[in-house]
Amino acid sequence: MHRILTVIACLFIMLCIGSVYAWSIIASELIEHYHFHVFQSQILFGVLIAIFPLTMIFAGKLGKRIMHRYFGYISGILFLCGYTIASFSHGNFFILLLGIGLFAGTATGFGYWVALTTPVQWFPNRKGLVTGITAAGFGLGAVFLSQIAEILLVNGYTVLQLFKFIGIVYGLVIIALSTFIRQVPPVPGRAEPHAKASDFIRTKPFVKLFAGIFLGTFAGLLIIGSLRLIGGQYCISAHILILGVAFFAVANFLGRILWGLFSDHFGAGKSIVLALLFQSVAIASLALFPLNNALYLFLVVCTGFGFGGNFVLFAKKTAQLFGIHNLGTVYPHVFMGYAIAGIAGPLSGGALYDHFTSFTSAILLASLMSLAGGLLFLNEIRSVPHEHRA
Repeated sequence: MHRILTVIACLFIMLCIGSVYAWSIIASELIEHYHFHVFQSQILFGVLIAIFPLTMIFAGKLGKRIMHRYFGYISGILFLCGYTIASFSHGNFFILLLGIGLFAGTATGFGYWVALTTPVQWFPNRKGLVTGITAAGFGLGAVFLSQIAEILLVNGYTVLQLFKFIGIVYGLVIIALSTFIRQVPPVPGRAEPHAKASDFIRTKPFVKLFAGIFLGTFAGLLIIGSLRLIGGQYCISAHILILGVAFFAVANFLGRILWGLFSDHFGAGKSIVLALLFQSVAIASLALFPLNNALYLFLVVCTGFGFGGNFVLFAKKTAQLFGIHNLGTVYPHVFMGYAIAGIAGPLSGGALYDHFTSFTSAILLASLMSLAGGLLFLNEIRSVPHEHRA
């Protein structure tokens, strides 16, 4: 029973901290009502994304000495504090950077680490599926927040009041759910060797994983951070733009589960190639075709589905190459590729838009980066005809 409750609790914690993927709604409000530049709005998003993998490395070092549920408590407290600080910012960029970038980013790191690494230890033979289920919560979080945001904003509430709601409600939910997290008890007399950073950080498999997740998430984060603004170029209605954020999140959620399930049968390497090539084509189509409501939503769904694969496939591949007992140590370092992408992707998109007053060049850059990530693993598929399931 403990393992089922742990998976459920971690899934819902991911739903809370994954609300950051509704950032394009918040960015639009900051630009419209607080005169932010697109670049500034993406700095906040990028710093949060960059901080949370750094926090995961720290959590990975402590995870063998501290009960995992305490990481959940820390996540909830910091989440509550961060968004509450942001709600009192009066639109001041630096206070928002402190509250959302630093506090909420750190909260996301602790929450993500415990929610990703703990459940998979209960199901060692279904790593792809279980990792997909828990990671899927992070992708789905934007669905709920996008709908809550639409209701509050349409009824006259400000984005600062939205921050207060997120901090109090989501923070308390994370704290409550953390009570149900349980760890796999150690086997008496069995000690698994644990990796140190110096053992793996310069190895070819690690560098390949690091580069792959950087390229794949650079592409997706560039699009996520400006999703509502991209649709706005084609005069798509405000309701459809918010709906697009929700559709992206649902597709991201399904992508994580289905790519994880696919990888359990066909291997993580082949799945990485297919997911990133799929994402590349979907992103390029946002710039190559004139968008109407239906096509916009369709391409958003395709992009979200491909993007979701990054978060289950690279985690599974890490466990496969370095051992499931080392996932909590090695994967946070791999995930630093995502941290760098969190800065580079959204800021590149914002800077290119501010320069060209169009997202076309930014979209094409994102597509090429995703394509490069897929091609990085193509040689592995050709040289390894069958990848053992692990």
